[in-house]
Amino acid sequence: MKKFLDIFISFFKSFFKLKNWIKPYKKDVIIYDSARTEIIEKYFYKKNYCILNVRYKNNVSINFYIIFKLIVKFKLSSRNYRNEIIKEISPKFIISMIDNNWGFYRLKKDFPSIKFILIQFAWRQQIKEIIPKEFLKKDKIKDNKLDYFIIFNESLKKEFSKYIKANYLTLGSFTSNSFNINKKNFKYKYLLIGQNTESNLKKKRDFDHTLGDYLAPDHEFYKIISKFILREKNDILNILGKSIDDNDNAIEFYNNLLGTNKFHYINRKGYSYEILDKSEIIIGTTSTLLYEGLSRGKRVGIFSHKSKNSKFRNTKFGWPATKQSKGFFWTNSLENKEIRRVINNICDVGENKWKKIIKNEFGDILKYDQGNKKFVKFAKKIKMPIRIQ
Repeated sequence: MKKFLDIFISFFKSFFKLKNWIKPYKKDVIIYDSARTEIIEKYFYKKNYCILNVRYKNNVSINFYIIFKLIVKFKLSSRNYRNEIIKEISPKFIISMIDNNWGFYRLKKDFPSIKFILIQFAWRQQIKEIIPKEFLKKDKIKDNKLDYFIIFNESLKKEFSKYIKANYLTLGSFTSNSFNINKKNFKYKYLLIGQNTESNLKKKRDFDHTLGDYLAPDHEFYKIISKFILREKNDILNILGKSIDDNDNAIEFYNNLLGTNKFHYINRKGYSYEILDKSEIIIGTTSTLLYEGLSRGKRVGIFSHKSKNSKFRNTKFGWPATKQSKGFFWTNSLENKEIRRVINNICDVGENKWKKIIKNEFGDILKYDQGNKKFVKFAKKIKMPIRIQ
């Protein structure tokens, strides 16, 4: 019912926009899906691209020229609508950062002459499990195709390539690379990268466990690390919210978990690299921001104790790269001595030694490329109309 309501609202809002009643303009580039477009847009001139919003909710760009064209042909469906718009725009390239929209890598079959480029956005820990099963059948998997897949590292390339055929480019985090590093004043001493504060812990995830099963180890860690920072470092823990949608319930959640006035909550307002750059010590369990922080030279401690549960083995530090269970700045244990070791290591190490440790222990996992220079070079090579930064 909610889906139909979202569709109705989107139709209603789109109806009153004049541009939605005319034939779509020809463009060289389609940015597929409206989410995260502000990251990709900066690499293209306005005249060269358009955004194709394929979502049911909050879509104010539904094109009625295309809809009536399909109605006349008795071919109106969401797939035909999407494909007809692509035909009208007639792009040379379609690019997207929605790396969990599994329908995107099925489009190549319908448009073999268009170059499809997918950019990894987040650290995906359950690749096979979250791809629809019908896409993994022997007679279907051959249609999982992209021209180029820009991903974080070589280990993830090996994992993704089991299921998606593409030319893989390991260029690090495209999103993080799009934000310059600010090395000026620190504002936060200890920053915890928070996880979901969903109250319904009995809700099923997409796999064989509940949300509570997945989050319980994180909540345990929050209580331990909060007390540790307060007791041994005589400081308060700063907590960065999981998402913009999480902010309303987060204060109450952490008050109940950690106690009132035992932490400082930071609202998530979008991309959080400014917060990372202003933090001296960053702590967490499984967030992509932890890896991005390390690639930006930040002092990060990762506690992947959840990986000792076989259901969550893919949350181990560096997965799918093969790493020891414990290292200079990470551990799979919540023993007090391990927490003390990791925190003291990242607090006390000299800057030059820290840089060497990151290069040796983390260089194969994620590298920072300011302004995505490698991507720009690649785009020029395939004659994509790129905007020079």
